[in-house]
Amino acid sequence: MRGFAREPARAHGTMPAVASSSVGQSCGNCYGEGQVSTDAGPVACPDCGGAGVLPTNNVLVEWRAGAVERAHGAGQDQIAQDIRWLVFELRRSRLALTKMLALAEEMGEDPAAQQLRFIANQALGLYPISDVTASHQKPPRS
Repeated sequence: MRGFAREPARAHGTMPAVASSSVGQSCGNCYGEGQVSTDAGPVACPDCGGAGVLPTNNVLVEWRAGAVERAHGAGQDQIAQDIRWLVFELRRSRLALTKMLALAEEMGEDPAAQQLRFIANQALGLYPISDVTASHQKPPRS
């Protein structure tokens, strides 16, 4: 992704150009092994799906939304209907933000496009954001 490392419109952080499916964070539940022990023997880790590394934030949000939908959205009562509606709106909003992020990428290095990319990414969490505030501050007077 171009434009994420050089963001003049935003002085307090940058989004480096990395793929969202790059090396993930080691899973803390299975300690990177991909499986956990149960009474029935080892099974694939539910947090990382057996990969040993956590998936991207987008995947984690979808897994959690699906788990909430399965646990609470199966009935026909008002709560189940509200859960299904809420998960639908979450998915629809994340899809719209993803499309906005892609459109902003096509717009190039324009400061407005950079700001749009940052705002959409801040909500989606697709790319890591590094804080560069300290490097842009003036040194203290002696």
